[in-house]
Amino acid sequence: MLEVELKTHRASSLIVFLYRLLKGGKRRSVAKICYSLLCRLEGGQYRSATTRKLLQQDYGVEIGAHSYGDAFLPGLFAPSVIVGKYVSVGKGVRVVTQNHPIDHLSTHPYFYEKALGVIDRDILVPATTVIGNDVWIGHNALILPGCNRIGHGAIVGAGSVVTKPVPDYAIAAGNPAKVIRYRFPPDMIEALLKNPWWEKPLDSSRKHPDRMTRPITMDEITRT
Repeated sequence: MLEVELKTHRASSLIVFLYRLLKGGKRRSVAKICYSLLCRLEGGQYRSATTRKLLQQDYGVEIGAHSYGDAFLPGLFAPSVIVGKYVSVGKGVRVVTQNHPIDHLSTHPYFYEKALGVIDRDILVPATTVIGNDVWIGHNALILPGCNRIGHGAIVGAGSVVTKPVPDYAIAAGNPAKVIRYRFPPDMIEALLKNPWWEKPLDSSRKHPDRMTRPITMDEITRT
C-alpha cells in the first residue's frame, strides 16, 4: 500500500512539473491534459487534493472536500470564489464576481484592468462569492456579483440567473432567481445548521448509510 502511495506521489509531482512548465506558454492545451490526468490519478474531482491546490494558487478558486463539477475547470469560475464541501456543480455553471462599471465614462476593461496596459492600477476589486456546504447548482446556472453567498444546503435550479444571496436550505430558480420554497421547516433548518454533518469525517456517514439515503427526521438531526 505504501509503495503504491509513493508511486502516485511521484507521478503527481512529475505531472505538476509539466503543468507548470506548459501553462504559461503556447502549449496550454497540453497543460490542460496534464491537469486532467492529475485529477484522475488522485481519484477524480471528489478526492484530488493537488488539483484543488492548483486551482487556489493559479486561479484563486477554493474548493472544499468531495465537491465536484465545472468548478474544477480552470478559469470558468472567477477568482475569489469559495466553494464548500460536498457541493454538486452542474455543467455550464458560471460564477461572475465583478461587473463592468456603469457610472464611468466607459465600461471597457481597458479602463479598469491594469493588465491591459492602459492604466497603472486595477480600478475594480472582485467581490468574494461563498458557496456553502452541501449545495446543488443545476446545469447552466449563472451566479452574478449581486449574489455573494449561496447558503448551506441550498439548491439553485438549472438555467437560473442568481442576482441575490440564497438563504440556507432554500430552493431558488428562475431569471432572476427567486426562492420557491425551503427544503425543510425552520426548526429543522436551525437544527441542521447547529449539527453540520459535513464537518464530520466521511467514515462516520459510512457507518450509518441509511441516514443519508432517505428523508431525514427532526429526531435524527437532534440525536447526532
